[in-house]
Amino acid sequence: MGEDYMKDIGIVICNFNKIDYLKGCLKTLFESSFKNYSYDVIVVDNASEDGSPEFIKEKYPEITLLENEINTGGSGGFDRGIRYCIDKKYEYVCLLDNDILLERNTIINLVEYIKLNPNVGVVGSKICTMDNPEILQEMGSFIDFENKFNVVTPLKSHRDDDSLPDIVVCDYVPACCLVTTNEVLNKVGSFNTEHFIYWDDMDWCTRIKRAGYEVHAINNSRVFHKMGAANHSNTFGLYYFERNRILFFLKYLNDEKLNKFSDGISDWLVSLTFFSNLKGNYATPKSFLCAIDDLLLGNLGRQDSSIFVKEQEESIFKKYNLEKDNKIAIYMQNDMFSNRRVYEYIKESYQEITICCDELNLELIESNFEEEIILFEKSVEIDYERLFFVQKHILDDYNELYIDPRCIFIDQYINTSSFKDIENLKTAFENFKAISENIYKPVLKRKLKLIKENK
Repeated sequence: MGEDYMKDIGIVICNFNKIDYLKGCLKTLFESSFKNYSYDVIVVDNASEDGSPEFIKEKYPEITLLENEINTGGSGGFDRGIRYCIDKKYEYVCLLDNDILLERNTIINLVEYIKLNPNVGVVGSKICTMDNPEILQEMGSFIDFENKFNVVTPLKSHRDDDSLPDIVVCDYVPACCLVTTNEVLNKVGSFNTEHFIYWDDMDWCTRIKRAGYEVHAINNSRVFHKMGAANHSNTFGLYYFERNRILFFLKYLNDEKLNKFSDGISDWLVSLTFFSNLKGNYATPKSFLCAIDDLLLGNLGRQDSSIFVKEQEESIFKKYNLEKDNKIAIYMQNDMFSNRRVYEYIKESYQEITICCDELNLELIESNFEEEIILFEKSVEIDYERLFFVQKHILDDYNELYIDPRCIFIDQYINTSSFKDIENLKTAFENFKAISENIYKPVLKRKLKLIKENK
């Protein structure tokens, strides 16, 4: 075959200071089935200081190690790996996060699927959480260009069971585990390195769709992903997610939708500022404002100066004088991400929790939680001292029929309000929003318009 023999698959892993997870990823990768396909593994290391490059050189000399002199983020790491694969002309290119575990047929099922479906430009795996393998992190996600101007992940936090579809035709799949082809890469190109992290794979998949291909996620390919902590100690995740979300939509929205998008960003900033202020967390809205200023100034890529340490928030258990022996109940609704986010948060302090819901959501809740689910009706007596009433957002309407003074409203952001304070909270927010509408919104809309014009 000689030195010019070209392998079928180029597998790119982007790594930065996660040697322990990288070990697990590589172990399961080299235990995978590739049938008759040949492959190379390419690790792009973003200037790790934890011994990752040395580990690869010692334990996996067959791996192609591309070492960056500085941390270029996920977008920069994958960009270098993709460009390497384009140059080497691999027929298929697989992108993997370093903090995943693969099943034996994870990659081969992706490769064979895209081989049989030439209309598909990229196919991604079903992603379950490493700490709770039966729970979905993602399986095919969408981008709302009309109203929310954000990511929509319908199956997030659902149980991985027989109710899931075999295929989801979607807007994007994350670079956590996906496969594309040499043909697609030559037409669409690589990742946008301006992102540093977040929204880079969404931008790339959008370009793939606009080139005429479909994006699919499939059920018979699964990875287990180590999700980050829900409560980060700094604003790293928020800054890059929000900065790149704005960058993304200003790139793809037409002028007719710009006003609606600007209104949405302004409303989100108002809500973020109001509730962060209630918690004494001033770093979060400050970082959001820095994201907008950096976009205006053209400060893209890595921006350490816009990341702040969050102030310590008061525990809701202290706020509401909760005791360890209190009988706690959670009233769940139809948003599984909010349900599970609140459940995991409460579970850290209370091992015994009563879960209840209305009849409309009973089947959904029963299929996703192992505990016995109690149907919450006026005629049903439930023994609890505090009832956590789950909402997507704390300001959402609630059903007064089911609420009593023991209720604590709580949402996926862990914003809370007691039953007696909820109406005052809504009034205070409306007053704050009215001030923002008159003063801050016009300035913000002007900034967003300037950013779009300068792009």
